[in-house]
Amino acid sequence: MHDDLLTRLQAAVGDDYLIEREFASGGQSRLFLASEPNVTRKVVIKLLPPEMGGVIEAERFKREIRVLGALQHPHIVPLLGTGHADDLLWYVMPFVGGGSLSARLKEGPLPVPEALRTLHEVADALAHAHEADVVHRDLKPENVLFQSGHAMLADFGVAHARLEGRRRSSGVGLGEMRRSIAMSAGRLTQHGFAVGTPAYMAPEQFIGDDPADARADVYSLAMMGYEMLTGRAPFSEYKGARLMVAHFTETVPLASHVRGEVPVGVAEALEKGMAKEAPDRYPNAAAFRDALGQRW
Repeated sequence: MHDDLLTRLQAAVGDDYLIEREFASGGQSRLFLASEPNVTRKVVIKLLPPEMGGVIEAERFKREIRVLGALQHPHIVPLLGTGHADDLLWYVMPFVGGGSLSARLKEGPLPVPEALRTLHEVADALAHAHEADVVHRDLKPENVLFQSGHAMLADFGVAHARLEGRRRSSGVGLGEMRRSIAMSAGRLTQHGFAVGTPAYMAPEQFIGDDPADARADVYSLAMMGYEMLTGRAPFSEYKGARLMVAHFTETVPLASHVRGEVPVGVAEALEKGMAKEAPDRYPNAAAFRDALGQRW
């Protein structure tokens, strides 16, 4: 099946790209490394698999393409092209070969100047997106790539599609959700609450009554900044429902208390960015970026 799909994709893209291999990728899309002979560069082809080619999935994928096409920023992985043939739908982006933030964090915290530079660059990318009324909604270290030492934000649009199915909740607000958590001692399997949501998601995203806005991105970015600076992701000791409880009920020490090299102003900006209630955070990534202070 794999060889058949690769052969079909190669036939669909023709001589424009030479497909080399498939990345080990999960989720709803397939990623292929390819070369572009005419300009001698490596690219990544993101393919909507045929089995996911229903009307809803295809429309979500096309929306992702439209989002990427509208975003042009030096720290966002750009859209190079798109195609549709033989019931296959794909788009092309440059291959970013410097590894991911996730891989870097496995080695421990980043040097403070490097962490702050990365945080500024990702915040710049998000500020551009927020100005275009685009919310990433799936910020995590795997989606931050490096090219020549600079951060590139990837995977716009996919998280939006994933979250649509979670917007139909029980109609429980954030305050009631928190009270329910306390009363049930963390047993969040009733009323349709999500369990086991990724570690960087803002509290309001667990409820899903309204689409998460720019403040949800601020929360996720602040959490990533905390991990870059301290070497420890907030609530990393928890899994499943206990992790979700922590997002609603627990706080972490100031980053400057964990690592003395972290400027106090930066630590306070991260704390505000990770506020439990969305109105208590910065309204968008630009405000968060500016609160961080100087670029490094």
